[in-house]
Amino acid sequence: MSNCDALDEFLRTDPRDVGCDLALDALHTYTEMAAAGDNPEEHYPGLATHLQSCCACSGDHEALLRALHEFGGDDRL
Repeated sequence: MSNCDALDEFLRTDPRDVGCDLALDALHTYTEMAAAGDNPEEHYPGLATHLQSCCACSGDHEALLRALHEFGGDDRL
């Protein structure tokens, strides 16, 4: 990635995006809310924004969601 590409990517980042570190801190709660049919985007709008732009965190969210559906969501992650 060139310096211009990196700068362009940075400038396109939504200012509401919380970034990977904060997203991972709350991802389990966000995913549990989604699995329960709640609206986590309402409570975690910065995390929802981040998941729209970060393939890695979005993949983690999808994997956690699949695990909750497959193995049950009665216990906390």
